[in-house]
Amino acid sequence: MSSSVPVASALLPLSRERLSGKTKPVSSSGGTKRRRRGNAIAMDGSKTNPEPTTLARGKTRRRDVLLVATTTITAASVVEMSSLFGCVFPPVASASAGSSPAVTNTVFFEFAIDGQKIGRVVVGVYGDTSVTAQRFLTLSKGIRGLSYRRKPIIGIEKNEDDTKANEETPLWITSAPIAKFEAPGTGDAIDDVPGGLTNEEVVKDVGKIKHDRANLVSVQVREDPRMPKPEPKSKLVSNRGKFERVYEPLPPEPNGTSFSITYAPSADLDVTNVVVGEVLSGFDVLAKIGALPTVPDNSNSPFFQVAKSIGDKRALVSEKGFGKPFAKVIITQNGEFASKKEEEGEKDE
Repeated sequence: MSSSVPVASALLPLSRERLSGKTKPVSSSGGTKRRRRGNAIAMDGSKTNPEPTTLARGKTRRRDVLLVATTTITAASVVEMSSLFGCVFPPVASASAGSSPAVTNTVFFEFAIDGQKIGRVVVGVYGDTSVTAQRFLTLSKGIRGLSYRRKPIIGIEKNEDDTKANEETPLWITSAPIAKFEAPGTGDAIDDVPGGLTNEEVVKDVGKIKHDRANLVSVQVREDPRMPKPEPKSKLVSNRGKFERVYEPLPPEPNGTSFSITYAPSADLDVTNVVVGEVLSGFDVLAKIGALPTVPDNSNSPFFQVAKSIGDKRALVSEKGFGKPFAKVIITQNGEFASKKEEEGEKDE
């Protein structure tokens, strides 16, 4: 589906010579000869036939016509017109391939940077789309004290293809996962979270909705399958006078609790995350978080690559820190709006 931009009035002075690229003929005396004006050409390619203008001498000649058109210009028409007239039009944002799912519930997250509150982000949850969305809603509301409260933002993914190093644009931000499904303070297991305690059920929701625009909220349910899995580490230990090789367990798979918010279309998240909602308000808060400086990604450095290839723990630790903001960003409070009236009241405040 091609996106379109409504144009209320397009004033386009056109003439046959301008379209053909011909230059004005120059007389032998060095002056410029008057040339007969051509018919104006409308945007659909048809020619208009303006009325001739009567001059003081009684002679008539055709004038350039300002074509006033109320129409709808598609993205393809913008590109064609841009090349035709040699001018640059602003890029047209592409619309989503399909309509957004219905928002069934509304939740909020309050953020603070280095202890200073910066505001609230309101998220509309697509509760009817997947088990993952129900899981996110449950943890956003809180279940027996278990929620996203006090969880930090651990990553701000920047656009590596951005040519302006000093003006890097964020692609998405990521929160820390909830490590254990246990009630805080008591250690009691919470086993009634939608989707279960592992990612076996939620991973089935991958690919239902694409990350094709900004301000989408999604939950990570697995690692990128395109990336090679790390080899299990081993070490020699002494057991009853004999050396044995012991293998360390691999890090666990994502448990479907860490969420991300997109700042731009992010196709890389389509293979790891499940879209569960969209941001409804608090865009200024997200802008402040996305503008924070982060630990630079030095994975292309030959020193880092050598250190990682030999299993240097310093390289593995530093890799986990890539994209981490230098400032401490915390979710100070979260919850659900009980009704639409309550949500509107919060916005007015």
